[in-house]
Amino acid sequence: MRLENKYKILIITGLSGAGRTSSLKILEDMGFEAIDNLPTYLLREVLNNNTNKNLAIGIDVRTRDFDPKKVAKEILKRKKKIDLSVLFFDCETLSLLNRFKESRRLHPLKLDLPITEIIEKERHWLEPLLKINDYYIDTSNLSINLLKNHIQSLFKKFSDLKIVVRIMSFGFKYGLPREADLVFDMRFIKNPYYMKKLRELNGKDIEVVKFVKKQEYFQFFFDNLFILFKKILEGYKKEGKYFITIAFGCIGGVHRSVVSSEYFSSVMRKNKEFKIITEHRDLK
Repeated sequence: MRLENKYKILIITGLSGAGRTSSLKILEDMGFEAIDNLPTYLLREVLNNNTNKNLAIGIDVRTRDFDPKKVAKEILKRKKKIDLSVLFFDCETLSLLNRFKESRRLHPLKLDLPITEIIEKERHWLEPLLKINDYYIDTSNLSINLLKNHIQSLFKKFSDLKIVVRIMSFGFKYGLPREADLVFDMRFIKNPYYMKKLRELNGKDIEVVKFVKKQEYFQFFFDNLFILFKKILEGYKKEGKYFITIAFGCIGGVHRSVVSSEYFSSVMRKNKEFKIITEHRDLK
């Protein structure tokens, strides 16, 4: 059977406090268009129209005119024509009780009942959606990092998100860049500033580039850095980090750090897995 739409649509639902909102944020970081608390009448419109992006739609007891039986019926009807799945979040009552206590938030149903009874009423009410789930996650014993890893492993194949690598140069005399994840000190390379003919130039000028690149340890440093960075990226990916800032520094941020940033960027751009942004903080 040919589907009408090639993009993935996820309906995110489940018990209040079980992780639905957190999952929407994780999926949004993975490139999904995230829509929270979509009214039922709009859900029908979204499912009946083609989308040009992967969608993650959050619906729960807060949704206007929310009727789990009607929503489940609509989902089953549209599943035959589009790539539509239900991700249901569940959690043990005791864990939910502790979460509401820690956050000091009221249950969204706001019934005049003990919190444990409200949770059980919601659990029973959501049974029609639980029965048609395609993905089920019990978050009773899941940390936010474990939840993130689980969601990424389930839906990575639907994500076309590239890792953004921001590569910047800076001068130590103007301070360290606070936003940097990795900082490399390029002051072990001979300083072009002390060469009269290079002093007024910068790291984008070919004369400075040639001077810096021919230094004894330049290529050795970068050959090893590329190996190191490849392994570091594997760790970042597992932790769900998709935006990384790498900073190369020298004294003034004009010569050695600029050459280094430009060189690292040029090599990294050959890998289509990354989106590369290059900046020179202290180059006027």
